[in-house]
Amino acid sequence: MDASAWVRVQESDDLPDILLRTLILSERITMTLYGDDGPPDGVERRPMDSLFGGGEAIGWTVVMETDDQLVPYEITTATTKRVTGGALFEGQVFEARMILGQERAAADERDALLITVAQEVGADLLITERASLLDTRLLERGNCQVAGPADALALVALYLRAAGEFITAKLDSWSFTATPTRFYQQMAEAHIPSLAGFVRRGDGRVTAARLLTVLSRARSLFAARDRIALLTSEPATEDIAEEISLTFTHALVDMVAFHDVLARVVNECLKQPETEPQRIKWQNHAWCERAIDQFPELRALWSADGYAKRLNHAMRVIRNEIHDVAPSIVPFRDEHGADQVGLAFHFDVGSRVRESLDTLVDQRNYGVRQVFTDGHLIDPHIFYEFVLPWMLRSVDDILTALLRRLPERAQAEPSVLLPEAVRDDALRSLARVPAHQ
Repeated sequence: MDASAWVRVQESDDLPDILLRTLILSERITMTLYGDDGPPDGVERRPMDSLFGGGEAIGWTVVMETDDQLVPYEITTATTKRVTGGALFEGQVFEARMILGQERAAADERDALLITVAQEVGADLLITERASLLDTRLLERGNCQVAGPADALALVALYLRAAGEFITAKLDSWSFTATPTRFYQQMAEAHIPSLAGFVRRGDGRVTAARLLTVLSRARSLFAARDRIALLTSEPATEDIAEEISLTFTHALVDMVAFHDVLARVVNECLKQPETEPQRIKWQNHAWCERAIDQFPELRALWSADGYAKRLNHAMRVIRNEIHDVAPSIVPFRDEHGADQVGLAFHFDVGSRVRESLDTLVDQRNYGVRQVFTDGHLIDPHIFYEFVLPWMLRSVDDILTALLRRLPERAQAEPSVLLPEAVRDDALRSLARVPAHQ
């Protein structure tokens, strides 16, 4: 971790910073600090009479210049139990400096040295607040990710969940954990503000099976997101590619089904026509108009140009294609050779999906990368990261509209140890979902 960022995080009273500094000091995480000018005076050092080495700053990665022009830097990383060493060739730092210079129109030797050292020592994550390193092609080199404190918190929490630690909050000496099912439900409640209230007030008013389905679908959104994030961070072997395909396609089908079950919940609250009941489907124009007539709040979602209608159409296009013709699992490479995995569809499928999604972002770029790399190859992770925020917004808007028709019920007594507001803020930090664009 960049020492300057660590100093700020240590002094901060903001909840995300408190969570970060407690999580990265957990037993499963090994952290060292790096400073441009080395460790400050007064840091703990290994005894001078240590069997190997002596005097090294504990918990620091330190770079020392040498007189060797080919190997100008030596690296030392020290913990209480061991010391590891390494070195940098001039070409390594020169290449990083050149790339940063091209991107920022000014080469910074210190920034180039920091990211080169992080990659050389095999760090999985470099936490820094240096703008030049947070958005650079150097991120695509090796296995070292570069992130600011907020993104780093989400990555560390994801790593711990993969190791079986489902942390809902961690504050100094207090650690709050949950079972996977409970964790993903709490995560859903934190990101869909109307969910808990709808479940509480819908009990006895909405069919029990549908209430349970709403909860199950909400949990599945976040469980699948975690799985996709973990899988896409690994090299694209055939087994990994196959698992990504299954996870992504199942998640996509679940998202469409989530919209469908919400339509059925809305239907339960409608005054039924005296004539033959209409088919309950978003694609059924007559039923949609009747729902909008009785729930005017749904017009922005379900009208012909409604954002939820467009989102639903894009997901259905891909889902139907998955059902009709199994997509190819295609490993493809970015410009620097890092393995990625995409799902290959017919070009026309990509065009129809883009047409629907473009209306949500006014023809702007979708995010880190285009959803389709060349018209028909989908990156499941990026697609899911783009679609998920809009999906959550649509679910929240629909449940909010329903809440206005459901009787109020008393809330359960809040936890004395961890208030719900603190828990929800912690979960939103531990499992960040990008805002819909």
